[in-house]
Amino acid sequence: MHGEVSERLKELRQIAQKEANNSDSCNNETVQIQGGGELHYVNTKNTRAYYLNHEESWLYLERENDGTSGTLFIVRRLPDGRLVTKRMQN
Repeated sequence: MHGEVSERLKELRQIAQKEANNSDSCNNETVQIQGGGELHYVNTKNTRAYYLNHEESWLYLERENDGTSGTLFIVRRLPDGRLVTKRMQN
């Protein structure tokens, strides 16, 4: 699942980079979070995505800008080492 998310984020970054020349609304930003972790934000003409990574847990949210669909992945490592994974799509 993480590989799928990484590839999709890479694809959206490439789209945003191409569209940035023609639009002010396309962004590709990475923010360091106090206390550790990173938030990646990509906005293209059609899609916006957020990827939050902190230690071994992460969250990925992708939404179409027109509100027609969205995907949410949540992966959390528990103190005993097990991974809890949730995927929601509409």
